[in-house]
This record gives sequence, structure tokens and C-alpha cells, in this order.
Amino acid sequence: MKAILGEVLREFYEFGIPEDVKPRAVDYLEKKNAATVVTGMRRTGKTYVTYQRMRALVDSGIPIERIVHVNFDDDRLKGLKLEHLRFVGDVHAELFPDAARERCWYFLDELQDVKGWELYARRLLDSHLVQLCLTGSSSKLLSGEIATHMRGRSIDIEVFPLSFAEFLSFNSLVKKVPPAPYSSRTAGLLRHAMQRYLDEGGFPDVQGDDYRIRIKTLQGYVDAVLYRDVIERHEVPSVQSLRYTLEYIKYNFAHKISTRAISGVLKGLGLSDSREYIADYLDWLEQAYLIHRVPIRTDSLSVRRMNPDKFYLVDTGLARAVTPKSDAARGWLLENLVFLALRRGDNKIEYFNTRKGDEVDFLVTDKLSKKRRLVQVAWDMSSPGMEARELSALKAARNEIKVDDCTVVTWDEERETDGIKIVPAWKWCLDESPN
Repeated sequence: MKAILGEVLREFYEFGIPEDVKPRAVDYLEKKNAATVVTGMRRTGKTYVTYQRMRALVDSGIPIERIVHVNFDDDRLKGLKLEHLRFVGDVHAELFPDAARERCWYFLDELQDVKGWELYARRLLDSHLVQLCLTGSSSKLLSGEIATHMRGRSIDIEVFPLSFAEFLSFNSLVKKVPPAPYSSRTAGLLRHAMQRYLDEGGFPDVQGDDYRIRIKTLQGYVDAVLYRDVIERHEVPSVQSLRYTLEYIKYNFAHKISTRAISGVLKGLGLSDSREYIADYLDWLEQAYLIHRVPIRTDSLSVRRMNPDKFYLVDTGLARAVTPKSDAARGWLLENLVFLALRRGDNKIEYFNTRKGDEVDFLVTDKLSKKRRLVQVAWDMSSPGMEARELSALKAARNEIKVDDCTVVTWDEERETDGIKIVPAWKWCLDESPN
């Protein structure tokens, strides 16, 4: 195994840091004696975020010999055990003995695949010569698990598919978005780009691909997550039940989904319908970043148990790839898109039910400032009764929980009524972007 690790490391130094890395709007945070933990679904660009950091180090004068990069998802490293991990430092020291005596930056991808990895990571953290970065496709790497083994010595970074602002830059659609107010030409260009973004999504590697290639690729991403991040990492009682649980979510994203409903479908198919197992499947799919859940806003545990969560997919392009394309679903796609924009921020996201039972899609609480806002999503406010219904729910929620910042995100309408902002999605997404 030492020889294989040596081969993997030598390849990194031979090929170097890729030159064609397109920058991501992700703040890379680093602190001495703490691990930077970068997580996200497969193919969202986690490794390229670390390449950005490597490039910045080299540009600042740090020689590449003081950078150690190993991807433990490499099939040559299958079967690698905890006792083999020490060979990483041994091989590096043999290759570059002088560099190994100085402070080195370790970038380790998918280290959590190695049983007992936490002990090795702790040893690296305790060394004054190592600045550690871990990347992985499981949210189990985030602070809840890391803190247990590293006593809170971690800084978490989540990487998602491209935001709308990143999509514009990545595809060279707009060099730099001018500040509002927008000209009619700019607004038209951004509106067209938003349609592309809604359909194609933000996974970096499929940008500009032919429609059929993009669909096949995104479907492959789902299969990779299902098998490599769920089935291979967990003892799945019924793979068929797991697959149908995911199918149920794919066809009902942006809706409330209960384990009871999924259990009923599985039972009808003659499959294992244990609600306990279904809850595990949902947890595992969420840990792999394929799905995200939004709970009801309540302080009551019993109310939370009685009300199902809403579930969203990681990308609207992926949603298009795994479900039948239908104009009837565009409202759900827009809601999914709005959720993802909120999820990229440092926000607590819940849905809210008024006393009358009307629903507001998102109650958003900034985790730092604690400022709250209400966000409703409606594709078209012009249909009969739609405006009254959406605004009525927002006004009731505003009065009940005393939140003044209220917005309806639509496809292409903009105005303000009774203190509620109605904003087109393309403009709202750009306002929501930190860049």
C-alpha cells in the first residue's frame, strides 16, 4: 500500500495543480491548528475549491512540494486501512525531505472512507507542521461528527452547484452584472439566462453540454450518490426500498413528504415498508447532499412530529434530468431554485403554517444576525385568486410572528403591494448572491 500511495502522490507532483480552474464564489477559511472541512455532493466542485487554495498558496511563494494532496476515492486505494495512513507522511518525507521539515498543507479527499480516519486526522491536527483540509461527499464530516473527535477544531465549508451569479460568469454570459436599475436589454439577457439556469442547473461539468449528454451525466450523478455514498457506506436493509424512496422524492420535490406516505407506496409495491428504515434512507440521502429537508416552524416537538418535512433536490437541472419535463412542474422548480439560493447562505430555513392553515414557503432566519424574513414563491401571480391567496398567507404570517421583511419571488413580475415586495427570480437571485 505504501508503493501505491507513493504512485498517487508522485502523479500529483508530476501533473501539478490544474491551470484551467474556474474560480468559485466560495470563501475558503483557514485557521492554525484547525481543519478546514469542505463538503458537498459529488461533482459540485469541492476539489476545485481546494485547487483554488493550492494555487493561491503557490502564488504566494509556497512551493508545491509543501502541498500534499491525496484522493482516497481513487480505486487504487480501495482496501486502505488506518494503519496505512501514516505512509502518506512517510512517502512525502522520502520525496521531499526538506519540505517535510517545514509547515505543509495536507488536502485529503474522501478520507472518511477509511475506517478510523478520525484518529489520523487528530494526529495531523496535533502536529504544528500540518495545516489540514478534508473534503468529502457526506455531511457527516461537518461539525457534528468532527467536533466529537477533534474537540471543535474545524471550520466548515459547504459547496453547492453554481449559483445564478456563478452560472452567468462560468458560462461567460455576463462579464459583470451592473448594479440596479437594469436596462431593458440587460433585464432581457438576465431573464433568458435564468430560463437556462432553471433548466440546466449549476453542476460545473455539464455547463454547455448537449442536452442528451447533460441528462445522461446528471442521471449518472444520482446513481453514483446512491451506490457510492449510500449503499456502500451503510447497511441498507432493502436496496429496492431505498431506490423507490428516492423515486418518491424525485416526483414530489418541493412538497411535504412523510414516511407514512412512502411506506404506503412501498407496501403497495410489495417491498419492505418499515418507516424506521425509510427515515434512515432519508437521512442518508440528505447526508449525501442529494436531497434537503425543510421542517415546519414550531417550538413544539409534538407539532413537529405531526407535520411532515418538505424536501428539495440539490439542483434544478438534476430535477429536470430525473423527472418528466412538464410545464406544470415549473412552479415547483422555481421553489426548489429559491430554496437552494437560501440554503447557500448561512440561514436556518423552515416553512410556516398560519393559524388558518395557510402555508408560507420559507421562514428564513440569518444564523448570525438572527434577522428573520418570509419568502413565498409563485410562478405567476396573475391567475385568478393566486395573488390574493399568496398575499393573504404572507400577511397572516407577518402579523402572527411579527416579521416585516416579506417577499414573493415570481418568474417575471415586479412591484410592491402593502409592504410586500414582488420580485422576479433573476433579480432576486442576484440580490441574494454575496458576490
